Amino acid sequence: MNQAQDPLLDRVGAAAGIAFVALFLAIIMFAPHLPAPQHSITDIAQSARGDKTGVLFATYMGALLTGAMLVFGAAIAARLRRAEGAGGGWWLIALTGVAGTAVGLVTQETIVGLVRAVGHGVAGNVLWLSYPPGPDGVDIAIPLAVFLLAAGSGVRATGALPRWLGWLALALAGCFAVGAAGVTGNEVDGGILGMVLSIGYMGLLVWVIGASVKLWRLTPASKIDHAATLLLRTDEGVDRA
Repeated sequence: MNQAQDPLLDRVGAAAGIAFVALFLAIIMFAPHLPAPQHSITDIAQSARGDKTGVLFATYMGALLTGAMLVFGAAIAARLRRAEGAGGGWWLIALTGVAGTAVGLVTQETIVGLVRAVGHGVAGNVLWLSYPPGPDGVDIAIPLAVFLLAAGSGVRATGALPRWLGWLALALAGCFAVGAAGVTGNEVDGGILGMVLSIGYMGLLVWVIGASVKLWRLTPASKIDHAATLLLRTDEGVDRA
């Protein structure tokens, strides 16, 4: 089991986590958005035409948001990998989940396609084919649920992060799994399930900040060795049983 720390990797992950939070808040508070689908396609096209630069820049910020999450999530997975050793597998599931959030880039490209189509004179109901499906954030909800389920379970098993972050990750995984079902309703905001999804995203910001602070602060070698000893004793007990 290799318990050696990689300070640069952890701190790059921490910086990416803080960047994710900053970009998320900037997009929510300042970036222009296309009108919700209860508006007519004419209104949506007019917004895409009138605020073309703002909408396209918002998609760029969304792409940066996805990149920051990928780097942060990979750093979390690497930390779990070091803590679990060769016999662990939660890190691999976490890495798979965070990689799945790259589907958010498809949504950004969909918006770019709509703006470009409007700019080239396309009009009418055909534009609905380029409109993002579902409530905001629903596209990456399930990948986030997978990532947080694995991260929370791995943290509880290894102590790679504070235990409260492990429990919070598991709770948020449930929020994202349930909130993703908001896409099945008639309400454009997901209705009551959309509220669950929103709670998940607010909690995610807290989780990312907490994990980023922990990544930035290097864990003393004595604590790492103690965690490794506990994990080895657990494995030995299972083998004997």
